[in-house]
Amino acid sequence: MIWHFWADPLSKLEAQRLKSLHSDIIPKQALPLFQHPLPHKKSRITDLTFVALDFETSGLNFAEDKILSIGSVEIKQQAVILSTAQHYYISDNDEIIKPETAIINHIRPEILTLGLSEKNCLQQLIPYLAGKIIISHCATIEKNFLKRALNLSSRQPLPLLFLDTMLLTKSMSEYWGKRKTFCDLRLTEIRKQKGLPAYLAHNAVADAIATAELFLVLISDIFLDKTVTLEQLLKQQEIFY
Repeated sequence: MIWHFWADPLSKLEAQRLKSLHSDIIPKQALPLFQHPLPHKKSRITDLTFVALDFETSGLNFAEDKILSIGSVEIKQQAVILSTAQHYYISDNDEIIKPETAIINHIRPEILTLGLSEKNCLQQLIPYLAGKIIISHCATIEKNFLKRALNLSSRQPLPLLFLDTMLLTKSMSEYWGKRKTFCDLRLTEIRKQKGLPAYLAHNAVADAIATAELFLVLISDIFLDKTVTLEQLLKQQEIFY
């Protein structure tokens, strides 16, 4: 990639946010995201608030499957703030649990009945996410399921900036040496390679914390002790977009 011609995704998303805010009918639950400006690309990451976000879903079909649980935790000044960890179960999606996914994430209908409705969950989650930077592992899952849950149209953006620990891992030189052979990019495997402890897998809040920790390790490995801006992070990730 020639960085001189790098297409700035942050400026593009901010322009889309403003255009939609002034010309579109935005679903009520999504409105806080459109009302809050995105961070500036020259911001230092130590000055920003990140949210590691993980969804457990009934499957990977964005058009048909549903979010079953949501986990999140904040990163501030390059530290995981465990006191901010949140875990939501979504009660009105209990009827679409599939046996094949229940085996993986251990979410059963009786667990979901103790949770919140999707509407109430989003009413709490969306204002909290507004203006923050989202970190996920294979972020296309969280991004697409969230856009559908908010009933955004195909031409409306999801005005949240996502950083993907899987893409950041793929951008590193050590990955290039493995490209001709199988390279396991699962969250648990990358954490193992980085010397991080094993956590309960496919639990939304545990995976959010695991992703947050991995993100900090990747930042350290990629940029060493340098001051890092949001723009630098985006450029690093864009190598594999």
